[in-house]
Amino acid sequence: MTSALNLANTVGADPPYDVTLATPGGAVVRSDSGLQLVAQSAIADVAAPVDTVVVSGGNGHEAAAADRHLIAHLRRLAGPARRVASVCTGATLLAAAGLLDGRRATTHWRYARTLSRAYPDVTVDSDPIFIRDGRVATSGGVTAALDLTLAFVEEDHGADLARRVALGLVTYMQRPGNQAQMTLFTTSRRADDATVRAAVEHAAAHPDDDLGTGAVARRAGVSTRQLTRLFVAELGEPPATVIRRIRLEAAAQLLRTTDLPLSTVAHRCGLTSAESLRQAFVARYGITPSRFRAAQARTP
Repeated sequence: MTSALNLANTVGADPPYDVTLATPGGAVVRSDSGLQLVAQSAIADVAAPVDTVVVSGGNGHEAAAADRHLIAHLRRLAGPARRVASVCTGATLLAAAGLLDGRRATTHWRYARTLSRAYPDVTVDSDPIFIRDGRVATSGGVTAALDLTLAFVEEDHGADLARRVALGLVTYMQRPGNQAQMTLFTTSRRADDATVRAAVEHAAAHPDDDLGTGAVARRAGVSTRQLTRLFVAELGEPPATVIRRIRLEAAAQLLRTTDLPLSTVAHRCGLTSAESLRQAFVARYGITPSRFRAAQARTP
């Protein structure tokens, strides 16, 4: 984030960003890679209000979330801030501070289930690379923080300056926040069961087929009850949920790579109409197919 904001200053951000790294007690932070980050301030010494509060994640996030003094200072700074954000498992600290209660949030997909279980008042969605819910933003893994930063720069200084920052960083301008962190085949553990694996592979290759649970079960030569049991055991979800995601990811791919009318995209992905595509896409990704396609078109 800091590199992107510094580059924004270089290419004309007005007013410029003034970034301060604050840590508990002003201590040096040793990152997982061995790099050491020297704090410019102790958190206790940072005076409110600040414009944007960003909480980083990493190993030790659960211990940090249990630090009452740290969480108290986070609440103090976040209260009057215009924006509050987290990177990766930094969402755990926002949740511990109560800043995510009643909100939709994301984190790195590996930690989403843990976050959801620990903080039931938070609606955790592991799919998007970042989520904005009011003034609070949460992001997934490390590179997702760059996408969130570009969104902040665009919000503050306009799309043209954000695009110049993206070009300077040799990165995309810009992935929409609702783009999935990873695809179905990497977020879901690969099925060991041959029946489930064959069903998933067929659905991915033929999303326009009849993929109702009954039809899939008949093709697999098992009962619908047995198919559902196998899917839940292997992938953690029933067949209809998995297949719906396959179809929507196929639709997203067509939207990114073709100019096909929405009705054609819908039919090729096994959805009945452009309206059914729109409803399913919004429910899954929080963005309409048209807006998703437009956002992709801005990518150089």
